[in-house]
Amino acid sequence: MNRFTINLGDVEYPIYINDDIFGDFEKRLRALNVGGNFVIIVDEYIWRLKLDAFLRLHNNPAFHIYKIPGEKNNKSLYSAMKVFEYFEENNISRDSTIVAIGGGVVGDLAGFVASCWYRGVNLIHIPTTLLSAVDSCVGGKTAINFRTTVNAVGTYHHPKAILIDLGLLRHLPPREISSGFGEIIKYSCISNSEINNLLEIGNIYDLKYLSKLIELSLKEKEKLVRNDIKESSKRLFLNFGHTIGHAIEFSTVYNGKETLRHGEGVALGMLAIFRICIKLGYLADIDLDTLRLKLLKCNLPVFFNSLDLGTSRDSLVERIVELCFKDKKRTQDCLRLILVNESSQPFIFKTSDRDLIEIGVREVIK
Repeated sequence: MNRFTINLGDVEYPIYINDDIFGDFEKRLRALNVGGNFVIIVDEYIWRLKLDAFLRLHNNPAFHIYKIPGEKNNKSLYSAMKVFEYFEENNISRDSTIVAIGGGVVGDLAGFVASCWYRGVNLIHIPTTLLSAVDSCVGGKTAINFRTTVNAVGTYHHPKAILIDLGLLRHLPPREISSGFGEIIKYSCISNSEINNLLEIGNIYDLKYLSKLIELSLKEKEKLVRNDIKESSKRLFLNFGHTIGHAIEFSTVYNGKETLRHGEGVALGMLAIFRICIKLGYLADIDLDTLRLKLLKCNLPVFFNSLDLGTSRDSLVERIVELCFKDKKRTQDCLRLILVNESSQPFIFKTSDRDLIEIGVREVIK
């Protein structure tokens, strides 16, 4: 088992990376010494995958299990209210511990309800996707979407511990592994040369390789979040690629279903930002080519075809630009984009120039 501690200044908590957390699940949870009963909010897919582990808890009054599909439309006020109803019906007390088992949707939803129930109860994260393991499980952000606005309603609520099960990664479809690499590549773009070196030599499906990348990514996030939990300065750098990426992700929903995973949206968002950086003189075309090759190596998209949605390129570009200006990182007058220079140093760039955003979006929308 690999154990290390994340120290964010005001709060710290342990992270455990292991091959089989569910082999002795109850014992592992109780070893964290958080006290009280456990309320497990779990992605239905993981519940089925690890059914034996959950069935062993079925008749234990100290454990409650709430299953939910890990789909983006469940990151909503409606889903949060359904969880609160379950808490009330089962008399969940203030000394209980919420255990979030799933990807980013389940982690965000469970974190949000944990922060609200009795003004905050204990939380444990067990991220089950590579994307959530390398990014969203650390930092204390919780959020749900409101209509078309991403992460509009949220809080800051930190877990008591994070458990990462490498064995679960074996069951992930290749596309989910690639999506996780969208966030890992983000870290390589904004500072970490060790991550960059590993990306050049490693096999993205090798678990030891992934374990090292998870640890490096979370430690990189630790540096940027420490003493800036509420995003007044350097934590904002973690949003590199996300303003345009989120807009692309939500603009490409088709018949209520996503066509892009989050990491895929981030990949396209980073390419768009690189094009903007080139336009402003901070990067050169060769930097964009290098990023494109890095994304392709990890089986990430480098463009999205508007015809896949049965719409025109101009119409989709306009929709994406419009959503960018609803991003939560905007101020009243402008967007706060995270750009990078040739030394991979990120910085905040404020703009209200819609034409500039369109230049970036047109780089990746065909």
